[in-house]
Amino acid sequence: MDVIYKNERLKYVEDYYGEPVLWITSPSQIGMEHMRFVGGYPNEYCIYLSDLSVEEKADIERQLKK
Repeated sequence: MDVIYKNERLKYVEDYYGEPVLWITSPSQIGMEHMRFVGGYPNEYCIYLSDLSVEEKADIERQLKK
C-alpha cells in the first residue's frame, strides 16, 4: 500500500523478517532521513517504522486504516 511520508509516496511493506518498512518508489528518495540500504541491488532502500517518531508512526497508521 502507498503512504505519504515527508511529502513522498512510499510503499508500506514488510521486510524479509516481517518488520514494517517504507520502501522507495523513486531513486530520488534514497537521501531521505532514516533511509537505509538493505539489499544487494542498487534500489533496495527502505525506512524502518521502528526508526520513526511516535507521531510519524501514528500518521502512517491513520493512512493504512483508510
